[in-house]
Amino acid sequence: MTLHLLTGAANPLALHMLRSQPPSGPPHRVVLLSPESTPPELPQCAVYRLTEHPSAREENGLTYAQLVDLIFTADRVIAW
Repeated sequence: MTLHLLTGAANPLALHMLRSQPPSGPPHRVVLLSPESTPPELPQCAVYRLTEHPSAREENGLTYAQLVDLIFTADRVIAW
């Protein structure tokens, strides 16, 4: 699994690369590190938003502890 960390505003190069991934390839997970970021449309990726206190309404909220777990279980981590 490849973990992509998107910091601040969405990086056009990162979004282009993520959208071009084949659906049959290895899984890609995207974590938005900025709580104000709008989640991009990436149907072939699991997209999460980093938050200190995830709410029950937010299904893809990720705590800092969960982010650390993802980092250590990922084969590769790419920060954009």
